[in-house]
Amino acid sequence: MVDQGVFHRDLTCDCSNAKTPNICGCGFRPPGVTRRQTQASQNRDNGSIAMKLGISRKLFILFFLFILIFYGTVFNLFIKVQDMSKVSARIVRINNQVAALSGNLQDHLIDMEVNDKKFRVLKNPIYFEYFETARQAYNNDLEQIIRLDSNAYRLSGRWADIQQTYRSYTVYHSMEAFTKMPAHWGQQDVITRWMGDITKAVKTNDDRIKQALIRINDQSRQVVRNGMIGFGISIIVGVLGIVFISKSMLTPLNRLKTGLTQISNDNYTHNIAVESADEFGELAHTFNDMCRQLKADDDIRSDFIATLSHEIRTPLSSIQESVNMVIEELLGPVNEKQKKFLKLADSEITRITSLLNHLLDISVLASEARCPEPVPLSPNRLVKEAVRLLEPTAKIRQTTLEHLYMEDAPMVLGEKKEIMQVLMNIIGNAVKFSDKKGHVKIRLSFSRNREYLSFHISDTGPGIPKEKHTLIFKKYYRAEEVRQHMDGVGLGLNISKRIIQAHNGEITVTNNKECGCTFSFTLPIQKEIRA
Repeated sequence: MVDQGVFHRDLTCDCSNAKTPNICGCGFRPPGVTRRQTQASQNRDNGSIAMKLGISRKLFILFFLFILIFYGTVFNLFIKVQDMSKVSARIVRINNQVAALSGNLQDHLIDMEVNDKKFRVLKNPIYFEYFETARQAYNNDLEQIIRLDSNAYRLSGRWADIQQTYRSYTVYHSMEAFTKMPAHWGQQDVITRWMGDITKAVKTNDDRIKQALIRINDQSRQVVRNGMIGFGISIIVGVLGIVFISKSMLTPLNRLKTGLTQISNDNYTHNIAVESADEFGELAHTFNDMCRQLKADDDIRSDFIATLSHEIRTPLSSIQESVNMVIEELLGPVNEKQKKFLKLADSEITRITSLLNHLLDISVLASEARCPEPVPLSPNRLVKEAVRLLEPTAKIRQTTLEHLYMEDAPMVLGEKKEIMQVLMNIIGNAVKFSDKKGHVKIRLSFSRNREYLSFHISDTGPGIPKEKHTLIFKKYYRAEEVRQHMDGVGLGLNISKRIIQAHNGEITVTNNKECGCTFSFTLPIQKEIRA
């Protein structure tokens, strides 16, 4: 009977890769641990992971840094440009206006001096009116300068002194009062002194303009420098962001892709390295848990099949021996009709035994303790022997087997029994799936680096759809169009793939241009030992 213990052997798994102390990575809860304890452990684990920086938070921080640098640079440029705008506006609205008004003051002083002299000599009132007009214009311009000096920023203290001095010489209320006043303008050289004071004030204003222009130039240089610094920092942060995204997102995705590829190749022992506690770390944990669960399920299934095959082989052998004894009439005579059915039963027993042998081969090839011991083999002899063994089957299907002999073919490394099994499986499939009067061709070639020798088996069958090229090597896979009219359990190509991979080779399939497909596998070439 089948050992029922196979189904219960890992229900209390002692998995060393447990994520929490109360539950293992395979999904089993150890004995003595309640569901509440398990839930509490999972909550603590989830809480510790939640405290870590997740991908969304990392992206938010990166985005925040970009925004901070961008707006910080723009804000700094805005402040500097605003300051430059204020300085330039001050030059246009104040300093230039002061310069223009100071020039008018000098003109007004000259007009007052000329009209004063003419009025005193000619006593013509018209010159007094001209004098008053010039004086009023002088007062207005001087008051504008004083207002600019007091309201905007301190231009110079000279304008207030000029105004105070000027008022002391122009205290009168009528033409008669002005006539009685002494001619201070010419006697004390007042005009010259005032002109000198205005010139000095104008020079001070010009100096202010120069200083403002220098400040604008310095600020413009600083704006350009700050902009370049901000641009450089943005580039650095961008490069760091790309590196971060590559390390935090693309690298885990590539590892996950590699892991999924391994699973598609029936490799459930592949684990992804967990280097972070973010969403990708959780995904890696989940992937590893899934691999462990699949490995446990596959082990249970393999143990069940191996045990079942082993248990069935013994009674089948006994039954087949009994049938053979009856056919050979060792237990008494049998008629022709009985022999016919006995031979049919013997054929079916042989077929079932072959299937069981395939299942046992899978168990042996999947064993981690298996270590092939390759020896030098002649590839031409291997192909010749496989063709000889399959020639009767090919004749029945009226299929031609063609072996393209390779001159000076190097020796390859492998176990003869296993390599012959691969050739028998692939060439046998080529004969089986080729149409009647088909053609199967076997040829040899070097790989690109000339370290491996390639075996190519081409047939003239219906071919294999491209989307099924990876599926045909999976365990127990059989195409729908094959299941109804051909025997088998879908293990031949999977066994062949395991054997070739154990010999560090590769096995592939490609569709031919005309019809059919070509299976290719490689074996390492024996290196020559030179003295």
